[in-house]
Amino acid sequence: MREPVRLAKPEDDDMGFDILRLLDKYSPYIIVALIVILVLLIIALVFAVAHAGGANITMVESGNWYNHFQDVI
Repeated sequence: MREPVRLAKPEDDDMGFDILRLLDKYSPYIIVALIVILVLLIIALVFAVAHAGGANITMVESGNWYNHFQDVI
């Protein structure tokens, strides 16, 4: 004779470390930390683009301001 089908949810054998429960508990803190890291990386990218190759964002070329090029020519 066969064993009848059990329709109840199987018992959870909670042996060891459950990563999903840990992530559910600390997910708000992890998301905030990741957002802060993302903002810092974006700010670092802006600074890196603004100062790429030692360039200056004050728009000088060979020591002359761009609006004074006619004095050079």
